[in-house]
Amino acid sequence: MELLKVLNQPHWNYLFTHEGITIKAPSKEAATQLALMYRECLTETAYNIKGKIKITWRCCKSPIQIFGWMASKQPPSAYETAEAILCTDGEILCSLLRVPVPLLKHIVQAGESEKPISIVRCSDRKQIIINKSMEMALQSPAIELTRRIMTRFWRLRDLETLEHELMMTNRFRWQYNAALNPRTWAILESEFERFEVNGQWYSQTTFLINPEPIPFPDDVIIWDTDRLIDN
Repeated sequence: MELLKVLNQPHWNYLFTHEGITIKAPSKEAATQLALMYRECLTETAYNIKGKIKITWRCCKSPIQIFGWMASKQPPSAYETAEAILCTDGEILCSLLRVPVPLLKHIVQAGESEKPISIVRCSDRKQIIINKSMEMALQSPAIELTRRIMTRFWRLRDLETLEHELMMTNRFRWQYNAALNPRTWAILESEFERFEVNGQWYSQTTFLINPEPIPFPDDVIIWDTDRLIDN
C-alpha cells in the first residue's frame, strides 16, 4: 500500500492507541499533504477500526483528526460531531462560559466548515466565536480575536450599511473592504447572517473568497492592539 510506504520512511512513525491510530509526521506541511493525498484511505481505515486517525508533528498543538463516521453514509451522531470539535484543540474558540444549545449548533457548523467563519454578539459587537480557518485568515492569535470589538475594524459608513442590511434581510452577500488586523486592510466578500438565540442577537460572517490585502486607506486609523480588544 502506498500509504504504508510513506509511513515507513525515515522521520515518520505510527502507533495504535485506544482511540485508533496516531501518525507522527516530520512536519506540519508533511502532515497536511498526507491528509489531503490519502484522505479516502485514512477515512476508510478509521471507519474499519471504529476509531479515528490522528496526525501530529513536532510541537503540534492542533493535530489533524479523521473520524470513522466520515466514511459512513449516515450522518454522525450529536456525540460524534461534538467530539470532532472538542478534540481538535483550537479548531473552534469561543469566549463564552455558557453556550445555549441553538448557538452551539452554529458553533458545530463553523467547526465542520472549511470556510472562515466568525460570530459577533450584536449587543456589544464583540467577536466571540471563530473557527480555525478564520483565525488563519485574520492572521492573529485566536485568544485575541475572540476579545475584539469589531466596530473598530470598519469604516463607520460601511458598518452602518452592514447593520442596516442585516436588519432588512437577516442574510446577504457583500463585497467590501475592512481591516483583517491592525496591520492589514483587505478586499473581502462575505455572507452575513443575523440570528437570535434566547433574546440575544448574533451576526455570523463567512468569508467567500480569500482576503486580498490592499494599502490602508488614508481615512482609516487602526489603533494599537490593546485598544482594539475588550479586556
